[in-house]
Amino acid sequence: MNSLPANNPDWLVKKITKMGGTISFYEYMNFVLNDPINGYYGSGKAELGVRGDFVTSPSLSDDFAFLVGKQIEDWLTQFKSCFLSNEKLAVIEFGAGDGSFMSGLIKYLLGSSKNFLEGVSFVIIEPNKGMVEKQKNKLEEFLYLGIDILWKGLEEIEENNINGIVIANEVLDALPVERITFSKGNLFRQAVSIDKKSGKLIFDNMPITSELGKSIELAKNGLGITIPPKDALEGWTTEWHVDNSKWLKALYGKINNGILLIIDYAKEAKKYYTSKNSDGTIVSYENQKMMNNVLDSPGNCDLTSHVCIETLINDAETLGFNNVGITKQGEALLALGLAERLYGIQKEFKEDLSNALLRREALLRLVDPVCLGDFKWFVFNKFKEKKMNINSTCLR
Repeated sequence: MNSLPANNPDWLVKKITKMGGTISFYEYMNFVLNDPINGYYGSGKAELGVRGDFVTSPSLSDDFAFLVGKQIEDWLTQFKSCFLSNEKLAVIEFGAGDGSFMSGLIKYLLGSSKNFLEGVSFVIIEPNKGMVEKQKNKLEEFLYLGIDILWKGLEEIEENNINGIVIANEVLDALPVERITFSKGNLFRQAVSIDKKSGKLIFDNMPITSELGKSIELAKNGLGITIPPKDALEGWTTEWHVDNSKWLKALYGKINNGILLIIDYAKEAKKYYTSKNSDGTIVSYENQKMMNNVLDSPGNCDLTSHVCIETLINDAETLGFNNVGITKQGEALLALGLAERLYGIQKEFKEDLSNALLRREALLRLVDPVCLGDFKWFVFNKFKEKKMNINSTCLR
């Protein structure tokens, strides 16, 4: 029996064949990331951190969670002063990875004010069950201490039930996207097929759906985004984030009084949908290497694309979210005390130069404008009580 090509595992062949031999890129991305048995996240095989496939801000050190924790604590303190009831407030994290952020956040709050935790519940909404076990292992010590940590599906939360903070750090970049291709004067939906001769995965085209066509037209009329842009060459391709509005809509209905903090890769529309950006932003990560061929090693690497700033804000505001502001991660962390944190390393590790240098490097990577420092922080809110005025240090 001939072996399958390296980029086309048997489980994926069966899925594509069952669906007629060609699937949309959206379906491909959803399979390779979220399939419960073979997907990168769905199966739990995702490895984060310096020894994994890629680093996230929380995986570098607890410093990220410490600084974000200061903002969350401040928001929750303001919430408590606004509410007349003693109802518990919630901190909800979407797609918590290996649990590093939630672990660091709880450590910060334990060190800042242990009594404060009694009025807060922590909820992780993790769509991929394969990652839940990693998160529970990471948070085991806090569960043992009796910290109120729950894992729920968004559908399990009642409408208008959330009072508190919702965090989505590097979540939207991994939501499946459509890919739009310009070919022979027309727009197509990018597809993935199996090459009949080689058996390898190849890009293909399929017709634009009416729903996708309407979405593109709405962006043109409402935001001035033209797909394809003027002077686009043959083969020009980009991402279209069809799931952002669906995700925001599902979340909006659950929030009563809350703040939504989204942290992610993001580009302005004028830089995203330009003829010069001829292949979009989607890449894969494996063993700390970024790869442009996203059809390689399906199910064994992360796929990620930038969010479009204008379409995300428009999606949120259309639903009723209030756009509080947007800032770069580097600026947000500096406003929250990163410089003081950096200075404190000298005192904390004055007898341990090696660890001091590692911590310093991790902190500087968080604000490096070429990398994590260019992440965008989006702050939205929804308040049943319209008079509530919550300040955000990270936006100063």
